[in-house]
Amino acid sequence: MRDRNIALASRLVLPMALLVASALVAACSIGKPVAQPTTYVIEAGTPPARLSGAHDKEVVRMGYVRVASAFSGNSLVYRTDEVTFVADPYQAFISDPRAMLGNQMAAWLDRAGPFKAVTQSDSAVSATYTLEATVSELYGDFRPGQPAAAVMTVQFALVGSDIGSSLVFERTISRRVPLDRASPDALVRGYDRSLSEILTELAGELAARKLR
Repeated sequence: MRDRNIALASRLVLPMALLVASALVAACSIGKPVAQPTTYVIEAGTPPARLSGAHDKEVVRMGYVRVASAFSGNSLVYRTDEVTFVADPYQAFISDPRAMLGNQMAAWLDRAGPFKAVTQSDSAVSATYTLEATVSELYGDFRPGQPAAAVMTVQFALVGSDIGSSLVFERTISRRVPLDRASPDALVRGYDRSLSEILTELAGELAARKLR
């Protein structure tokens, strides 16, 4: 009987020890801070000059900005070889890139011209046209053996705001901005420059174009 009791006790010691160890590990992890991502904002900066007189009686509303699904998340995306793209959960945009880019585009174009005003997508101001934008590329090209670069491509479409209105302007503009190093902060600064250059080119073409 005594031997059976000793054997039974021995069988119980190991599971109990494992339970205690698991509880201690869990207790030690409670209260530890969860790693938070570093967050970034794309800023197009200030237009170099205001284009006046081109379409100074017309108002444009910024439409919904679409971003290709591969780049539509908040995480920064890096291209690491010919077929591999990696999302970095610890380096991310502070908000949805679609809304962030739309706000930046509207604000920059409103300051730059060539229209009387460019309003945000939720504005109640009556508009002559709606500017749609589709971002098809938004990533850091960090492939080994070549200079790092920020890559951004945007397709713009300007349509009349009335129901059934036709397309009056369409343009796809790309930028590949070299980076001094392959890092998240350098990449976001590259996005800033890319967006500024893309919008500068867009504004110049709209100013020179007869829309009606």
